[in-house]
Amino acid sequence: MEQNDQQHQATSSPTELIEATATVISLQGDMAVLETKRTNACSGCGAAGACGTSALGSIFGQKQNLLHIENSFDAVPGEQVIIGMPETDLLLASLAAYMIPLGAMIGIALLAMAIGFSEGVAGLFSLVGLGGGLLIAGRLTRNAEKRFTPKYLRRTPFLLASKVCGE
Repeated sequence: MEQNDQQHQATSSPTELIEATATVISLQGDMAVLETKRTNACSGCGAAGACGTSALGSIFGQKQNLLHIENSFDAVPGEQVIIGMPETDLLLASLAAYMIPLGAMIGIALLAMAIGFSEGVAGLFSLVGLGGGLLIAGRLTRNAEKRFTPKYLRRTPFLLASKVCGE
Protein backbone atom coordinates (compact mmCIF):
# COMPACT_ATOMS: atom_id res chain seq x y z
CA MET A 1 0.00 0.00 0.00
CA GLU A 2 2.78 2.41 0.95
CA GLN A 3 4.61 1.67 -2.31
CA ASN A 4 1.45 2.47 -4.33
CA ASP A 5 1.14 5.84 -2.56
CA GLN A 6 4.77 6.64 -3.39
CA GLN A 7 4.25 5.67 -7.04
CA HIS A 8 1.09 7.79 -7.22
CA GLN A 9 2.93 10.80 -5.76
CA ALA A 10 5.77 10.37 -8.23
CA THR A 11 3.49 10.21 -11.27
CA SER A 12 0.99 12.92 -10.33
CA SER A 13 2.96 15.91 -9.12
CA PRO A 14 0.66 18.83 -8.37
CA THR A 15 1.03 21.95 -10.47
CA GLU A 16 2.95 24.67 -8.66
CA LEU A 17 0.85 27.78 -8.13
CA ILE A 18 2.03 31.37 -8.05
CA GLU A 19 0.04 33.06 -5.30
CA ALA A 20 -0.65 36.70 -4.47
CA THR A 21 -2.72 38.56 -1.90
CA ALA A 22 -5.49 40.75 -3.28
CA THR A 23 -8.04 43.10 -1.72
CA VAL A 24 -11.67 43.04 -2.83
CA ILE A 25 -12.40 46.59 -3.97
CA SER A 26 -15.98 46.21 -5.19
CA LEU A 27 -18.57 43.85 -6.58
CA GLN A 28 -19.95 44.22 -10.10
CA GLY A 29 -22.74 41.75 -10.76
CA ASP A 30 -21.26 38.27 -10.51
CA MET A 31 -17.71 39.61 -10.66
CA ALA A 32 -15.41 40.72 -7.85
CA VAL A 33 -12.96 43.54 -8.55
CA LEU A 34 -9.66 42.80 -6.83
CA GLU A 35 -6.64 45.03 -6.35
CA THR A 36 -3.15 43.59 -6.14
CA LYS A 37 -0.03 45.53 -5.34
CA ARG A 38 3.00 44.71 -7.43
CA THR A 39 6.19 45.03 -5.42
CA ASN A 40 9.72 45.04 -6.70
CA ALA A 41 12.15 42.25 -5.86
CA CYS A 42 14.08 44.57 -3.56
CA SER A 43 11.45 44.35 -0.83
CA GLY A 44 12.79 40.94 0.23
CA CYS A 45 16.49 41.73 -0.07
CA GLY A 46 18.66 42.23 3.00
CA ALA A 47 20.73 44.95 1.30
CA ALA A 48 17.70 47.02 0.21
CA GLY A 49 18.61 49.90 2.53
CA ALA A 50 21.99 50.48 0.89
CA CYS A 51 21.06 49.80 -2.72
CA GLY A 52 20.50 52.32 -5.51
CA THR A 53 18.00 50.08 -7.27
CA SER A 54 15.94 49.89 -4.09
CA ALA A 55 15.99 53.69 -3.82
CA LEU A 56 14.71 54.02 -7.40
CA GLY A 57 11.98 51.48 -6.68
CA SER A 58 10.79 53.47 -3.68
CA ILE A 59 10.65 56.66 -5.76
CA PHE A 60 8.39 55.06 -8.36
CA GLY A 61 6.34 53.30 -5.68
CA GLN A 62 4.24 50.19 -5.86
CA LYS A 63 2.03 49.60 -8.87
CA GLN A 64 -1.54 48.53 -8.41
CA ASN A 65 -3.42 46.15 -10.68
CA LEU A 66 -7.17 45.63 -10.89
CA LEU A 67 -8.49 42.17 -11.70
CA HIS A 68 -12.03 41.05 -12.38
CA ILE A 69 -12.71 37.47 -11.30
CA GLU A 70 -15.88 35.46 -10.90
CA ASN A 71 -17.35 35.99 -7.44
CA SER A 72 -17.87 32.33 -6.63
CA PHE A 73 -16.67 32.87 -3.06
CA ASP A 74 -19.16 35.49 -1.77
CA ALA A 75 -16.62 38.28 -1.62
CA VAL A 76 -17.03 41.19 0.76
CA PRO A 77 -15.50 44.55 -0.20
CA GLY A 78 -12.42 45.23 1.89
CA GLU A 79 -11.52 41.60 2.57
CA GLN A 80 -8.21 40.12 1.51
CA VAL A 81 -8.04 36.90 -0.47
CA ILE A 82 -5.34 34.73 -1.96
CA ILE A 83 -5.44 34.35 -5.73
CA GLY A 84 -3.19 32.25 -7.89
CA MET A 85 -2.46 30.73 -11.23
CA PRO A 86 -0.43 27.74 -12.35
CA GLU A 87 3.26 28.45 -12.81
CA THR A 88 3.13 26.96 -16.32
CA ASP A 89 0.39 29.40 -17.39
CA LEU A 90 2.41 32.32 -16.08
CA LEU A 91 5.45 31.06 -17.97
CA LEU A 92 3.45 30.68 -21.20
CA ALA A 93 2.00 34.18 -20.84
CA SER A 94 5.49 35.59 -20.24
CA LEU A 95 6.88 33.78 -23.26
CA ALA A 96 4.08 35.11 -25.45
CA ALA A 97 4.44 38.65 -24.14
CA TYR A 98 8.24 38.88 -24.27
CA MET A 99 9.95 36.14 -26.24
CA ILE A 100 7.81 36.13 -29.39
CA PRO A 101 8.19 39.90 -30.04
CA LEU A 102 11.88 39.86 -29.04
CA GLY A 103 12.63 36.80 -31.18
CA ALA A 104 10.83 38.30 -34.17
CA MET A 105 12.68 41.60 -33.75
CA ILE A 106 16.13 39.98 -33.55
CA GLY A 107 15.35 37.40 -36.24
CA ILE A 108 14.19 39.98 -38.79
CA ALA A 109 17.17 42.24 -38.05
CA LEU A 110 19.62 39.35 -38.51
CA LEU A 111 17.87 38.28 -41.70
CA ALA A 112 18.09 41.83 -43.09
CA MET A 113 21.81 41.99 -42.28
CA ALA A 114 22.40 38.53 -43.81
CA ILE A 115 20.72 39.67 -47.02
CA GLY A 116 23.12 42.61 -47.13
CA PHE A 117 21.15 45.59 -45.87
CA SER A 118 23.00 48.26 -43.87
CA GLU A 119 22.75 48.40 -40.08
CA GLY A 120 20.34 51.35 -40.25
CA VAL A 121 17.97 49.51 -42.57
CA ALA A 122 18.32 46.37 -40.43
CA GLY A 123 17.34 48.52 -37.43
CA LEU A 124 14.18 49.61 -39.23
CA PHE A 125 13.44 45.99 -40.14
CA SER A 126 13.86 45.08 -36.47
CA LEU A 127 11.04 47.50 -35.60
CA VAL A 128 8.86 45.79 -38.21
CA GLY A 129 9.77 42.45 -36.63
CA LEU A 130 8.89 43.77 -33.18
CA GLY A 131 5.51 44.96 -34.42
CA GLY A 132 4.87 41.64 -36.14
CA GLY A 133 5.89 39.74 -33.01
CA LEU A 134 3.50 41.82 -30.90
CA LEU A 135 0.66 41.08 -33.34
CA ILE A 136 1.43 37.36 -33.24
CA ALA A 137 1.60 37.35 -29.44
CA GLY A 138 -1.70 39.24 -29.28
CA ARG A 139 -3.41 36.76 -31.58
CA LEU A 140 -2.04 33.77 -29.65
CA THR A 141 -3.32 35.11 -26.33
CA ARG A 142 -6.54 36.78 -27.51
CA ASN A 143 -8.81 33.86 -26.60
CA ALA A 144 -6.74 32.78 -23.63
CA GLU A 145 -8.04 35.44 -21.22
CA LYS A 146 -9.67 32.92 -18.89
CA ARG A 147 -6.57 30.73 -18.85
CA PHE A 148 -4.27 33.59 -17.91
CA THR A 149 -6.59 35.13 -15.29
CA PRO A 150 -5.75 34.26 -11.69
CA LYS A 151 -8.33 32.23 -9.76
CA TYR A 152 -9.60 32.58 -6.20
CA LEU A 153 -7.82 30.12 -3.88
CA ARG A 154 -8.79 31.03 -0.30
CA ARG A 155 -9.46 33.81 2.13
CA THR A 156 -6.65 35.14 4.26
CA PRO A 157 -6.60 33.71 7.81
CA PHE A 158 -7.09 37.15 9.37
CA LEU A 159 -10.46 37.68 7.73
CA LEU A 160 -11.60 34.17 8.55
CA ALA A 161 -10.93 34.85 12.22
CA SER A 162 -12.82 38.15 12.13
CA LYS A 163 -15.85 36.54 10.40
CA VAL A 164 -16.00 33.79 13.04
CA CYS A 165 -15.92 36.37 15.81
CA GLY A 166 -18.79 38.27 14.16
CA GLU A 167 -16.90 41.46 13.41
